[in-house]
Amino acid sequence: MDRDPIVFAWRSAKRRHAAAAVVALGLGGPLVGLGLLALRDLVDELLALAEPGRGPIHFLHLIVPLPERLGGHGLVLLPGWPLPESALTLWALGCLIGVASGLALLGWGVARLCVTAQAEAVRRLRELAEDAILRSGPAARDDARALAGQVGAAIRAADGLLAVGILVPALAAGAVLVTLAVAAAVAPRLVAVAGISLVAAALARQLLIARTERRDDQRRLEGAALERGLTDLVRRLPAVRAHGTTAFEHARLGHVAERARRALTATEDELSRARAPALALTVLVPTLVLAAALWQGPTPTAPVSAGGLSAVLGALAVASSAVAAVLRQNRRRRAALPAFREIARATASLEARARAPRRLREQSTPLPDGGPIVLSNVAAYDPASGERLIGLDLTVPMPSHVAILGDRGSGGRVLAALIAGQLEPTAGAVTYAGIDLRSVDPAERARRIAYAGAEPVLMSGTLLQNLLYGDPAFADGSSPDASAPNAGELEERLVEALSVTGLDRLVYGRGLASVLPRRLDAATAAAIVETRGALRAALTADHAAHLIEPFDPSRYNRQATVGENILFGAPVGSAFSEARLAGHPFTRAVLEAEGLTRPMTEMGLAIARATVEIFSDLPDDHPLFDAFSLFPARERGFFEDLVARQPEASGWRRGPAGQRDRARLIGLCLRYSETRHRFGLIDEAMEERLVAARRTFAALLPASLRGSVEFYDPARVTAAASLEENLLFGRIAGAEAGAGARVRSLMQAVLRERGLERTVYRFGLASQVDPRAADSGLSGRDGFTPSERLAIDLARCLVRRPDILVVGLALDDRGAPEIMTGIERLRAARAGRGLVVCLPDECRPDLGAPFDLVLRAERTTVVRDASQEPQAEPESPRTDPHAPEVGLSGPAALGQDAQPSTGPVREHTRLTTD
Repeated sequence: MDRDPIVFAWRSAKRRHAAAAVVALGLGGPLVGLGLLALRDLVDELLALAEPGRGPIHFLHLIVPLPERLGGHGLVLLPGWPLPESALTLWALGCLIGVASGLALLGWGVARLCVTAQAEAVRRLRELAEDAILRSGPAARDDARALAGQVGAAIRAADGLLAVGILVPALAAGAVLVTLAVAAAVAPRLVAVAGISLVAAALARQLLIARTERRDDQRRLEGAALERGLTDLVRRLPAVRAHGTTAFEHARLGHVAERARRALTATEDELSRARAPALALTVLVPTLVLAAALWQGPTPTAPVSAGGLSAVLGALAVASSAVAAVLRQNRRRRAALPAFREIARATASLEARARAPRRLREQSTPLPDGGPIVLSNVAAYDPASGERLIGLDLTVPMPSHVAILGDRGSGGRVLAALIAGQLEPTAGAVTYAGIDLRSVDPAERARRIAYAGAEPVLMSGTLLQNLLYGDPAFADGSSPDASAPNAGELEERLVEALSVTGLDRLVYGRGLASVLPRRLDAATAAAIVETRGALRAALTADHAAHLIEPFDPSRYNRQATVGENILFGAPVGSAFSEARLAGHPFTRAVLEAEGLTRPMTEMGLAIARATVEIFSDLPDDHPLFDAFSLFPARERGFFEDLVARQPEASGWRRGPAGQRDRARLIGLCLRYSETRHRFGLIDEAMEERLVAARRTFAALLPASLRGSVEFYDPARVTAAASLEENLLFGRIAGAEAGAGARVRSLMQAVLRERGLERTVYRFGLASQVDPRAADSGLSGRDGFTPSERLAIDLARCLVRRPDILVVGLALDDRGAPEIMTGIERLRAARAGRGLVVCLPDECRPDLGAPFDLVLRAERTTVVRDASQEPQAEPESPRTDPHAPEVGLSGPAALGQDAQPSTGPVREHTRLTTD
């Protein structure tokens, strides 16, 4: 890769850059020359009007003066057109207007070419980075991460260079040539003066740029020094208070500031001296040109007209601006050089690491349908986990079911990654049916040998898009279409994957918790509203109606917070969100009108006091604090201080500080739910007052805010509320143990009868995934538990239906019974196909359905666990001499084939396809 951004831009889009330069110079040069000729004639015409005796002027005439030895007569390039005085003025002005319009259109066209050239350069840079990153192995992760950051820095630093890096020098060269040509056409003696003027202007500009850069660097150093000094002062504050060193610190920081000021003053003086030549040249350049025009040598020469002098000065101005643009661009080029050099270094490093595997892939052959996976004297190291294995001689026949026992750090997952071809051995080779896995195309290898690794990665998008990750048909962010030719087969694979991994329950739960879109199709909305009655009847028939507290406009809902009861609906947007509800002017006006400001402030103070007391012994990061506290951990200090200085709800601080305190306490009150927090702060009288505030809120809500709340209405769906709340038109009462499970079981039965179960799964699969919340390990609407993330990664592999599935997931964070239940489902789904799983030591495979091979990872090696394998009967020797063998440091007899599946996979799932 080229280390210079301008050279990189040129090689990325040579044709477009060349076309832009040719069009700009080929059309722009004549247009500028035409404009200068029109300017010359217009100035000369103005002088002719002041001298009535002068002869007529030929419009746009072009005559190049010749020396005396060549006859002394000018070379007529364009005789021009004689025009009357009034007509010449109009033609000259019209020509200048036409030149301006032509240059504008030309600039638009050239800009389009430059933009497309820049897009090509960015695309090439992206492809280079993508190829280097995608070819990088686990050992090159740091280089790949650094390369990703450098690409972004390079694009920011080279903004504009990739578009006009070639065009600006070309335009500057063209402007200089036009200037010299105009000077030669007016008077040959002006050529030298014009050249000297341009060189002097360029040198003065370069000096000014260099001194400006030095001044800017020194100013940044001064700011950094001041920041370090003040930061250190904050760190020293306890010592300052303890030892009374205020005067000392003032003096110390004063010395630091004085040193920085002296250095900055020196650079400012240098910059001031650099400005002097530039300012002088603004006067000297026109003076020199004027002196050269007035100079008469020993032999008489034709005088320079005022119009010709104006044309030369105009050309000099254009050329000076173009040269200054080149110098400014060169400054930006120097700033972008480090990023491009780092990209070139990183791509070269990654390319060198991938060169050997690529040479092997050039000689590769397609993977066979089956055969043994052989590890020959293999040593491997995983930089991510620090685990390593050495001296492995192992034969694993495929298709078979293999278990690798070993806890975290034992090396079992390194072996799994080697078998899947995800980790390259540092010594030896891993072959599949005699083919080195390093020689197989990575995409083909992943399709045939799927690997569910220990680092599940989720992507932005829907849950369905995450499950279908890797399918090129959905790389644009789209979702499968039910009318597609392979929709049925794709749904069958999804059903199996969700069933085996247990994600069907997750998808169903996310579907119920998903928020309804505002533009829900009419048929689905009508079906949801109709299902409310059927669900209510089913709950009544099962004597479970009391488990639902419906949304009744005239009753306070104890399962909702105070704020939700006042809204009596779901907020749309951020205007009445939980974080902003207390501070919204309309909310405060409603509370004031209902006389609730003071009671809710007192209630908020009581909540703060109780919360501070309850969680006083718990750290900020304790899960109970996050689960039950009404304020986040970052606000804990504020409320502790407020409770300490405000023991009673009286004597509030005046001014903005008191207003902020009351607003924060009202916010606590609005987030309070009696059934959840149980502080005993809301009685029936308070409930009636809050219901009255609800009516006031709905009646007085201005039209401009109507779209900010979706009110509960039994006759229609409530957008922005969850599907479960819309189906129940209420919330589950948590007073009875198991109420949620009982209600949702009845709900699922009703939905299945009415054909809406698929809709729930569709909403669940369409739910959005937030990688930041998922990667943090948080569970909830946008996050997943670690086990769910592992299941999603495994489901991705199952959807592809590979020949061999290698599961290297960290399953040891769950209990052994739960792990083995999932392994049984997985083995049933993979009957007759290859499967390799990593299991903790406490997970003992069932001897009734044994694995074909059980290995145990111990420290840096792998041994065969014969106690977990079936024993071959002496009277039934193997008769097939070509049957596969397995062994450590040599072949050994394979016990028996995998047990067939005990039943169809669909029996284990709740997701049906009708």
